[in-house]
Amino acid sequence: MVLGLFDSAIPFKGQKYSKLKDQAVSSGQLFEDPEFPPASSSLFHSKSAPSDIVWKRPGEIAAEPKFFVDGASTDDFHQGSLGNCWFVAAAACIAEKPKLLKKIIPDIEKQEWLPENKNKYAGIFHFRFWICGEWSDVVIDDYLPTRNGNLIYIHSKTRNEFWSALLEKAYAKIFGSYEALEGGHARDALVNMTGGVGEDITMADYTDSGEKKEKLFKILKSSIKDGSLISASISAKGDEMEAKTNTGLVKGHAYSVTAVRNIKLGQGLLSFFKREHIEMVRCRNPWGGTEWKGAWSDGSEEWSKVSDSEKKELGITIDDNGEFWMSFDDFCKNFTHIDVCHLINTSYFSLSKTWHEGEGIGEWKAHRCGGSVGNKDFLLNPQYVFDVNDGEDEVLVSLEQQDTRDLTTPGGRDMHAIGFTITKTDINREYRMHDKMETVHTSVFGSSPDFKELWHDEPPPPKCFSCLCKPPNSATQITIQSASNLENPNPLLDPDPYCEVICEGNKVKTSVCKSTKNPTWNERMTFYQKKNEDIKIEIWNDNLIKDDFLGQCEIPLSKRSQFSGKALQLPLFGKGKDKDAKQKGSLTVIILCTNEMDTV
Repeated sequence: MVLGLFDSAIPFKGQKYSKLKDQAVSSGQLFEDPEFPPASSSLFHSKSAPSDIVWKRPGEIAAEPKFFVDGASTDDFHQGSLGNCWFVAAAACIAEKPKLLKKIIPDIEKQEWLPENKNKYAGIFHFRFWICGEWSDVVIDDYLPTRNGNLIYIHSKTRNEFWSALLEKAYAKIFGSYEALEGGHARDALVNMTGGVGEDITMADYTDSGEKKEKLFKILKSSIKDGSLISASISAKGDEMEAKTNTGLVKGHAYSVTAVRNIKLGQGLLSFFKREHIEMVRCRNPWGGTEWKGAWSDGSEEWSKVSDSEKKELGITIDDNGEFWMSFDDFCKNFTHIDVCHLINTSYFSLSKTWHEGEGIGEWKAHRCGGSVGNKDFLLNPQYVFDVNDGEDEVLVSLEQQDTRDLTTPGGRDMHAIGFTITKTDINREYRMHDKMETVHTSVFGSSPDFKELWHDEPPPPKCFSCLCKPPNSATQITIQSASNLENPNPLLDPDPYCEVICEGNKVKTSVCKSTKNPTWNERMTFYQKKNEDIKIEIWNDNLIKDDFLGQCEIPLSKRSQFSGKALQLPLFGKGKDKDAKQKGSLTVIILCTNEMDTV
């Protein structure tokens, strides 16, 4: 959805970082967060904390504590005793994106602990997360849970580096406790830390044919290239959770996908001329040590097929750091689910692909709950409309709801089963749909230049009370299906025809059909009328400078009772002084007239 406007973040629980820090510095007392205190309630919601857990500040855990040591890296995220590998994998992805990191951690330099600024250290930090449609600025103190002097949850490879542990604490505060982070989806954490759009990919949907598998590889490779963040996991049930496979992978565990590449095989000139490649994926285990043991694992014989220069470019190292390569075939055979967080570029000043953004906040109320598409009340659901003006455009739709991980609130973890359906509608639709059109079965990816919620069932009453402000008394629904054998103004080129429908001063254009005398549109429009004037449909040839008139027809609303939704083939005529002259070609339309405006 959004990748910007971090500066407009809302203080979480009303706590303003700058104000609280100034108060702590002035008082000479390190900040202690009353909203998420160093207490058992911040650790668990279902039980009391073990007595051997002690809350300590970084200075009590390590000498010369630092926010960062040599910058951020994936080595800064090692999972502790909490079952939140999904968050660890997501955060490790963020660690490799400096621009994202600076937005999630505002004022990085000012939050760093420095000896020369010792008197300004206040034991307070803040992080920003995207929570259900808005950025929230989350304040925490620096108390961290320890056992025997060691951090019990996320920790860095470097003992005196604390930013990863503090990030985890801020995220736990949003949901009420550390325990609330047990189990989850990496895509949810990625969305919370980027404002991006999450997508769940089920591996089985792509592995039943070579063509589909190749499509998946291209999707993942393109997503990595576009800066998207990816995680992969193996589904597990009950006691299978965190069980190791014979190849070293862990079930129910989230792995960061850090690269998707075609790797060149062979040595020297043979490699250059033969151009043999293998599709490969690089993953990272947030536990650090446990790695893949199959083909292309660290030190395996397969790497002898790759030149030293290629290994250097790939950054191949043989160490137990949790990062490993595997062939894309093995990746598909072993993992069952992929989480992708698409980072959407909405900037107009960018050379890369730019998207138009539309956003709506709504809810299902008693009179706006219609169930799934098969239900008779389906059209009672909330409705939103957007335009796709180019057949090559893509649409990316994300539907979010409030996360209820905080079990201290009513409802607990009972997330609602929600979804959406995309259908075609009238190209001039302004009010809610009351009849079902074609459901769009193609991908939900595309560009949304116009986006709004349809609230009214029909045109609302006028706001003035004179005779000039009569409400509409009827509706006419027109589907422009096709035209045939149109006039060709240029004998060397086929026309690019479109229709313009004119009704009581309103004009609506169809799309342009390229290079054809027999165009097909299948586009519907609905008009709400006060005067019952005849409706005119004109056909034009699209040109760069001046369009060519190809013919027109009129719909006489004095005969509105004859228009009951059946297809009609209408002859074309001229305009002006030639309005009675028959033109070449015909237009096929479906017309429905009704006085019941809440049915169309």
